[in-house]
Amino acid sequence: MTDKHHKHVTEANRILTSLGLPRAQQNERSALCLLALLNLTPRKKWGLAENQLMGITPV
Repeated sequence: MTDKHHKHVTEANRILTSLGLPRAQQNERSALCLLALLNLTPRKKWGLAENQLMGITPV
């Protein structure tokens, strides 16, 4: 995991926590799912996050 990717995962996990998700969903896997749903790759900045329709299979 690269430093930039790790930073996104850490920040995504903070977002999950601030949204009040249960402790069981405040983890790396949930953070990665959030990043996938936002199509936020390691080199993209948060401002470039997308609001796209995506089902669970592509995630």
